[in-house]
Amino acid sequence: MEVRLLACTKLDLNYPLVPGLTELDSVVAHAISMCYRTTPSKNAILKCLKNGHTSVFEHISFTFDIEGISRVCLAQLTRHRIASYTVESQRFVDYTKKLVGVVVPPSISSPKCSGNGFDVTFHIFNDVTKEAFRAYEELVSNGVKPEDARFILPQATTTNLVMTINARSLFNFFNQRLDKRAQWEIRELAQRMLRIVKELAPITFSQYRETGGDRKGADN
Repeated sequence: MEVRLLACTKLDLNYPLVPGLTELDSVVAHAISMCYRTTPSKNAILKCLKNGHTSVFEHISFTFDIEGISRVCLAQLTRHRIASYTVESQRFVDYTKKLVGVVVPPSISSPKCSGNGFDVTFHIFNDVTKEAFRAYEELVSNGVKPEDARFILPQATTTNLVMTINARSLFNFFNQRLDKRAQWEIRELAQRMLRIVKELAPITFSQYRETGGDRKGADN
């Protein structure tokens, strides 16, 4: 999995940085000052966070280049609807001509071996995924279009996407996906995204830690 920042909101040169704040935190502070007709400040951001006045955080957004997540992770990610997604197309991308991989869960890639030392679970996973891709290639070579051959591909198949999301929607995403009950792959994705945004807007995301909390009923 790779997560990189492709773009983010910029502060116009006509607006000064707020003392002690980064560019993105300054955008939020300026938005708050418009609402309350006050001087932009760090404390104003913290007060909005404390009081749940989160609409002001919609003014900053982030575009991520995400590579190498599974289709399982993608299905969870796109449940977060207040975001824009452009995903690698399995209809138009022919995997007999383009490199593609699979995501192997830690419980399978590092399992306990059986008594004879034979790694049963990994070999089951490896054999089945290899057979699925062999069958995909055979279907395509026999004239089946990739858009139909893809039906045989496993959910472990990797995919790439570009995602744009504002800070307020990221709050919801982090609340659910940093939780220790969240599924491991999307939790790792959330942790990597958090590292990026905390560098750019440390006050806006000051309430979040990579370890997350324990939100009862977190999605699987």
